Amino acid sequence: MEKMVFSLNPASILGPEFYGFLLPWIFTFAIVYGLLMKLNLFEKVNAKVSIALAFVIAFFVTGAAGPQLAAFFINLFGGASVYLAGILVILLFMSMLGYTGYKHILYVIVVIVIGIFLFLGSTGSFIGYAVVSADVAVLAFWIVIIIVAVYLVTKEPPASAPASK
Repeated sequence: MEKMVFSLNPASILGPEFYGFLLPWIFTFAIVYGLLMKLNLFEKVNAKVSIALAFVIAFFVTGAAGPQLAAFFINLFGGASVYLAGILVILLFMSMLGYTGYKHILYVIVVIVIGIFLFLGSTGSFIGYAVVSADVAVLAFWIVIIIVAVYLVTKEPPASAPASK
């Protein structure tokens, strides 16, 4: 008796063209169109010209670097998911402790630094291989998250100021 095996592997269902051409094309089109609309370079005919330019630019980009662009985005978003999960854990611990003031400049700097590391790490030649291996980088990242979590859970709440009479 033969068993039927069913899997929901997107690569086998959608085919290699989806990741190698269609997904990078849609992503490039959306980014270019959004930027052109935001810049409003063409005043009254901005929407029509922006669509045409984004369409052409997306085909140029994916025609020249479709599979390479897809590999770049796969690495970028794969690495980003690890960092974003860590940031989410830190924010959850902070909200459990009642901290809600996230408007400090330090948070903006941390997000920018993480973004730079994600961009450089997605190329596969700067962070992941030259400095440390990917396994060591992930291990170090999670150790930092654990240390921050332990600190946030064990720190004493600030003493409140005495009430004036």
